[in-house]
Order: sequence, then C-alpha cells, then structure tokens
Amino acid sequence: MRERTAAAAEPVAFWEHFEGHPYALPDPVVLDAAEIDAIRAAARDAWSVFARVAELLRALPDDGLEALGIPAAAFGVVRMRDLRAGETLVGRFDFLRENGAYRVVELNAETPFFIVESFVENGLRVRARGLRDPNEDERARLGEALAAAVQPLGADARVGVVATNVYREDVGTACFLRDLLAERIEAEVVFVPVHELAVEDGVVLDARGPLDVLYRCYPLEHFAADPGGPALFDAVARGACRLLNPPSALLLQSKAAQALIWGLYERGEFFGEAERAAIARTFLPTYLDRPDDGAAYVRKPVLGREGIGVAILDGAGAEVAHGERAVPAIAEQPVVYQRYVRAPRRRVRRADGLEVDGEELTTCFVVAGRPSAVGMRIGGPVTDSWSYFAPVGVR
Repeated sequence: MRERTAAAAEPVAFWEHFEGHPYALPDPVVLDAAEIDAIRAAARDAWSVFARVAELLRALPDDGLEALGIPAAAFGVVRMRDLRAGETLVGRFDFLRENGAYRVVELNAETPFFIVESFVENGLRVRARGLRDPNEDERARLGEALAAAVQPLGADARVGVVATNVYREDVGTACFLRDLLAERIEAEVVFVPVHELAVEDGVVLDARGPLDVLYRCYPLEHFAADPGGPALFDAVARGACRLLNPPSALLLQSKAAQALIWGLYERGEFFGEAERAAIARTFLPTYLDRPDDGAAYVRKPVLGREGIGVAILDGAGAEVAHGERAVPAIAEQPVVYQRYVRAPRRRVRRADGLEVDGEELTTCFVVAGRPSAVGMRIGGPVTDSWSYFAPVGVR
C-alpha cells in the first residue's frame, strides 16, 4: 500500500515514509565508479536487445498481443510508432547482481516510478555525506529529452502530466515532471488528475481545455479498463493527442517480451552476434511455461506491478516466498517463469535506528535510448512498495 495524499497541483513533500513505515534510508550505499559504469553498460546492452525486438512485437497478430497481456482495447495504439519518442522515452531497468554481472529482472517501460528518488533525492542525500552523485547532470538530460519529445508545439498548446491524485508518490512524480518540462518549452504544462481527464467530440481535455500531449504516470492498461479509454485511444490514433510514454511502451513492459527474447536466443533466431552476446551477459532464462528442470523460478504476471502476484518457486514448483496476493485484474493475466537469482544481501539502518537485513535490487533508467540515473532498492525476496530507497554514492 502507498501513502495517500489529498488532491494537489503543487509539488508535495518527498515521501520519507509509506503508511507510517520508513522508506528512505539515511545511509548511502557506496559504490566504485567502475561499478556504476558496469550498471550502465548492462542497461545499454539490455536496451539494445529490447529496441531490436520492439518491431517484432509491434507486428504480432492479435493473439500474440493477447499472449503479452495487452488489453484488446489497446491493440491499435500499441502498434503505432512515435518517431520522436522512440519505443519508450523514459524506462527503468531492474537488475539483480549475479557473480559480478547485472541480470535484467524487468524493464519498466510504461510508467516507471522511482524518478524523484533517482534524479533528485539521491544527489541531495549523497552530497550531504560528502559523496559524489552518480546521477549528476541526469536531471537536466531528462528534461531535455522530454522537451525534445513533445516538440514542435506552439505557445498556445497544452501538455498534461496525468496521474491519480490518491498517492503521494504519483502526485509528487507528476509535479516534478511537469516542472521539469515547463522550464524548457513555451506551451502550458499542467498536472491533470486522471479523474479530470475527458474526451468530448474527439478532443482530449481537462477542466481548463484541450490537451495536445499527455505524459502518463498512469498505466495504459488502466486506461484500457476505464470507461473513457476507447475514446482516448481513438483520439490518439487520429493524431488529436499524443501519449508519452508512447503506447508501444506497453509491448516492452510485458514480461512476456523477455520470454520471447530468450526463446529466440535459445533457438539461435532473429538476433545477430552482438545482440546474442548482450543477451548472454544480461538476461535471465524466461519462459511462458515452467521448465521441468529442477531449478527455482520466479512466477510473474506479465503486467504485474509492485510485486503483486509474484511468487518464488522451488525446484519442485512449490511456493517458498511471494509478494502481495494478486487482485483479480492481475491474477487473470498470463504469467512468465524467470530463473531465480538470489540477490545480494545488505544490512542497513532505517531512519528510526532499526537495523534490518534486505536484498539489493539495482535500477538504471534509460532516457531516449541512453543509460541514465542509477538507483537501489533494498527489501524482501520480492521487491514491493515496502522496499526501502537506498541512496547511491560514489567514492
């Protein structure tokens, strides 16, 4: 569960706690510059593979999109290509470190959060401890990428950054992105609570008027399930409004894309020599059906979020750990089975002084196809909204 906040149009204070529990750790995790380089190299490798397979995913027939978990209402828009934004504009890789290599757990291509932590709070916290911020200058690069993706827009155009107004993280992230973009373009940029979004006579608008671009902090599959979703998708298909991240990002968000990548790799198909080497370095075996090989696997809904519905299975297929139990919308999704990797463990001190042991999840954003801000979460075997934010500093 995430901390709720009232409706807001102004930036909210950073979410130091979730539901009364500490979230931000006071002591930075210190890494060498070479380790930061290795994380970004893994992100570069992994992104080259996802970018290569994107066109293949877009060309899938309807039953292929269904296997990815794509809602039928979104079949048309996910096949669209946005040349200015690329396959996704802002994505985040989650990695587990195994024998010195960083392995892709998933690509959050659709509506990646952990943005404020990585692009703002990380630097504030590590510099206060006399450490170097590995993400120095990444905030400016993010802003420049956003501005380039929404152009060309006239001064009378309007851009909405849309999110729920229920959770502090959603509002805070949306307001950060709103301000970052507003600093760089002439068009009006506003925060739009998703319940204020409407489509009338084919025009996408909020309470104050039409919107030319929507930057989404709200998942495409949620739009597909909302009553106004089909009308929004029709407006996007007609070019009346653009979505960022582009709808095609949902194809990469699906964990079934990783099963497709691994299947092609195992069969020696589609990928060239350099891409196959990148897959070997950074990907984990991932399948649509659990292999009968006696190995431990992680079962994941293809469009699950925040660890909901995730379970770790032992070699016999029995659950040994799990995340929050899935709500029906997630429980009904197809699943994948990804080889289990035991994450590195680290003892950390919470803001209340309590010391806890947790497992490391390393993150790296990719912005406009380029590795960007690095971060870390520390939590249980399944990373969820209760996992801690660990600032990362460089010696």
